[in-house]
Amino acid sequence: MKTLFSFNALLLLAFASQADPTRPAPGYIDVVSSNDMAASTASTMSLQLIHNGSQGRTATINGHFLKPGDQYQGYTLTDISTNAVVLSRGDEQRILQLHNKTIKNYDK
Repeated sequence: MKTLFSFNALLLLAFASQADPTRPAPGYIDVVSSNDMAASTASTMSLQLIHNGSQGRTATINGHFLKPGDQYQGYTLTDISTNAVVLSRGDEQRILQLHNKTIKNYDK
């Protein structure tokens, strides 16, 4: 038992001195401006689902269930069509489209 413990302790000491291969190189500085962060966040919006229900159409964007007029990440959901949604913020408009155009009927 003492031999096993000594061997484990020796291995721990040997590998503790090894550099972490996932660690950034010395002197690496990751600078992200607030504009880049906002653009990155906005560009990652993904339309996942459009649901045609008895109370109208709703959309799921990044896991958030939205109906027309709802706000998400500073945008207002202004229109939901059969395979796309329109998000507006001031004069800016973003159109998100479904990638998988399979239509599923959940009413049956």
